[in-house]
Amino acid sequence: MRRKIIASLLVLSIFLGLSVPALGGGLTQEQEQAIQTFIEDASRISRTPGIAVAVVVGDETHLFSTGVANRETDTPANEDTLWDIGSSTKAFTSLGILYLEERGLLSLEDSIADYLPWLALSYNGQPIDMQEVRLYHFMHHTSGLPMDDGLATGSPRQFVEDMADGGLASLPGERFIYNNAGTNILALVIEVVSGLSYEDFMIEHILHPLGMMDTFPNRERAIATGRRAQGYVTQFVFFTMQNDISDEGANAYMPAGYIVSSIQDMARWMEVQLGLATDIPDIFHTIIPRSHEAGWSIAEPDGSFYAAGWIVSADQSFVEHGGTTLGFGSNVFLFPKEQIGITVLSNLSGAHGTQSRPASNIKDILDGNLNQSYSMLWTFQHLDVMFTLTTILGILLTALFVFFALRKRKQGERQPLTKKRIVLIAFWAVIALAMVIPLLLLPWLWGRIYSFMTMGIALGLFFGSIALFVAFPRRKV
Repeated sequence: MRRKIIASLLVLSIFLGLSVPALGGGLTQEQEQAIQTFIEDASRISRTPGIAVAVVVGDETHLFSTGVANRETDTPANEDTLWDIGSSTKAFTSLGILYLEERGLLSLEDSIADYLPWLALSYNGQPIDMQEVRLYHFMHHTSGLPMDDGLATGSPRQFVEDMADGGLASLPGERFIYNNAGTNILALVIEVVSGLSYEDFMIEHILHPLGMMDTFPNRERAIATGRRAQGYVTQFVFFTMQNDISDEGANAYMPAGYIVSSIQDMARWMEVQLGLATDIPDIFHTIIPRSHEAGWSIAEPDGSFYAAGWIVSADQSFVEHGGTTLGFGSNVFLFPKEQIGITVLSNLSGAHGTQSRPASNIKDILDGNLNQSYSMLWTFQHLDVMFTLTTILGILLTALFVFFALRKRKQGERQPLTKKRIVLIAFWAVIALAMVIPLLLLPWLWGRIYSFMTMGIALGLFFGSIALFVAFPRRKV
């Protein structure tokens, strides 16, 4: 009888393991296989060279990877590969501010003028009273600073000064505007208060105390390990080519978007955020929960809010942040009430959903829906397809109109220019120039999608060829 009971329990445990999601008890083999199959499909369909995934479920951590960290050397992506994590960096910098506040060295309600007296902001040409601009304005992205084009270079301070010169998009505290400069300002405050460089402070007081030895707030040091992945971008539909920011650019954006980390360290980061890491200094048990709180943030219509480097749902059941850099993408999903965390890292710029969409699909797998199919979001790759097709069409039409214009010019006698033709020529010439203007106004876009630049040139040539066609009317025979 005892053997029958034991056998029955074994059968029941196997059945339960195959049929229900494993929340708090790790993953089943079927879930692990479903996740691995899914990210392999995602890499193949999106042409992402490499993807790494960390899944934390309760007290268990599972790591997955597929593809390569570097296509030229055929180096496989694995748990030790280092990836730029983009704006997922912001949570680290904001945690540094909360650390200093918990130590009594500053308050989020302090005026920014107390720490950066040189910083001056204006709105609609009128100077802002900097005594009224608080540190929390920068943490919650309510300072009024606009979003930048992502192409700054130099030091974090130079980047901030350049953004400040452009004026604010709204008054401080008036509305939420996501930006990079505000996080850089927090990093400058960290340096002033701690007396350390941003890099040294983060390593000494945040990263190493949390056991994150493979996370670098310095891209050059990450590259020196020989384990940093090469960034890529998909261009002209079929071509995936190297794409990376300059050292000067990475330096300018470091506190807001260029920390480099491994998927193993990001798993550790999720354990810390979910309260699962017990071997950390007590101060983090206090400030980590605070980093998920609303504070002085401005809620969105759905009740969600931007906390300390995290986007948090109204009921705080979902905490996330992602990031895209030149060549890389990341996303971190946290479900505190379920003690689940999912991080997806990849080495493809824009990654057309290669981070957030897979993270959502992986959560569905954890919820028991094993059959997941990858589909791309309407982002950079879809734009690339559209721009490439428009480029090809523009070139073909340009050739056609030039051919007919030259053909007309050889036929019959030359006709004098009329006012109507002059107006038409000017009209099409202006449109041709207008096609090039976006290239000057949106350098951040063509810096990521080369086909946007070729599309602008192709359309400019097309409308210019129409002007040429009008300028060469059929001659009289």
